[in-house]
Amino acid sequence: MYSRHLAWGYIDHGPVIAIVIKLGIFLFGENGFGVRFGALALYTLLSVFLYFFGKKEFNKNTGVILFTTYWINILFHTNGIVSTPDVPLAFFSIIAIIFYYKAYFEDANFFYLGGFILGLALLSKISALFIAAGFGLFPVICSQFRVHLKDFRFYFSFLIAFAVFSPFIIWNVQNDWAFVRYQGAHIAQKGSVSTFFELWAGSAILLGPVLFYYTVSLPWKQLNLAIKNKVSSAKELYFAVVTAVPFVYFVSHSFFSRFELNWPAPVFYGGLFLFSIHTGKAVERFPKCLIFQWGLSLFLVLLISVQTMLPFLPVKGKNDITNRYFIYDGLIKNLELFLLDNTELKNYRISANNYQIPSMINLYLKPEKEAACLSVNYHQTLYSFLYPLESLKKDRLLFIGKGDSFPEFLSPHWSQIEFLTSMETERNGNLIQKYSLWKLSKPFTEPN
Repeated sequence: MYSRHLAWGYIDHGPVIAIVIKLGIFLFGENGFGVRFGALALYTLLSVFLYFFGKKEFNKNTGVILFTTYWINILFHTNGIVSTPDVPLAFFSIIAIIFYYKAYFEDANFFYLGGFILGLALLSKISALFIAAGFGLFPVICSQFRVHLKDFRFYFSFLIAFAVFSPFIIWNVQNDWAFVRYQGAHIAQKGSVSTFFELWAGSAILLGPVLFYYTVSLPWKQLNLAIKNKVSSAKELYFAVVTAVPFVYFVSHSFFSRFELNWPAPVFYGGLFLFSIHTGKAVERFPKCLIFQWGLSLFLVLLISVQTMLPFLPVKGKNDITNRYFIYDGLIKNLELFLLDNTELKNYRISANNYQIPSMINLYLKPEKEAACLSVNYHQTLYSFLYPLESLKKDRLLFIGKGDSFPEFLSPHWSQIEFLTSMETERNGNLIQKYSLWKLSKPFTEPN
């Protein structure tokens, strides 16, 4: 959907993921592989880049651990199969971490390239801002690198990042600060003790308890040594600062707000380096840690892969997360047949009240009129920005709902609601989702 409407910004993130998807579609067409190709390419390139960086800057063991941990960890592995803003965020954030490292420890001219890559990370997702803060704080914390505070290249790198990011700011100004208003409302959702522990326990399980432990503990160990002026490794302190800054923000904010499981991902980018450097220095001391970390990661990846292709776990419905890969199959097939048999509905716009259904219809059925999301009692999406409800009411609409009945909260918006047909999606003979199709006409200007 984003790649169809290229812009310098969207209400929920920057433009980079749209460009990544667009490039894949340009090469392979608007299909499942084309949409995912860019994510897979960035995931693969970053894995190789990490290996050579770890090998060159530290030792071969560190390179292997960096590559392997990133490649098979389910939190990062998802970036290779699902096209979300987290894909370019991870790619450009980690590359920026590497180039700022090289600027500090090899040649300050790398600040220029680091700033450019940082700008792309910010254009991917605004949470890269906390990694940027880590870059800026490192020479303040580590006294031997304070010389960079007098180097114009250090400051110019952030100016470059801002320049790269600035089109997104301009887009927001031109669009009534759409991103700021949406994200402000989104992150203001109240959290609780329960949501706090769900977030971090879930992160520990998906990341792996060993990697999670080192991500949390090593930064404070390095920072404590820095406070005592006993820095043992400035390189490890650099990665500690880059990890600690986003960690402090996400932990403190998640006390008060409800966060999605993928939001604290920037914390673990620096943690990946710390874990790999720490274990790579004396790999013979950590065989059990590595075996457990990699074994758990492989187990989770294989478990989900096998369950996707050959379901065997005694879970059904929403409890089986792999159903999301099949939940729209029956809808797409049956809707296509229904529209072929009812050509008088060809010029109707298809709608739903979540963003997934119209997105799948646009990808696989490619209707003449782009399918849209109504966003009534539902969070704002790109659809609600492109197709406000009042404009959709002026169009002839087909509505797809989940289940057999029409949603009561939508009834006040239309005076005539006609049931057309029902559709089902099955997986291995088991019903996983039922849909209903409705024709909407004679809208009320204001809900009753």
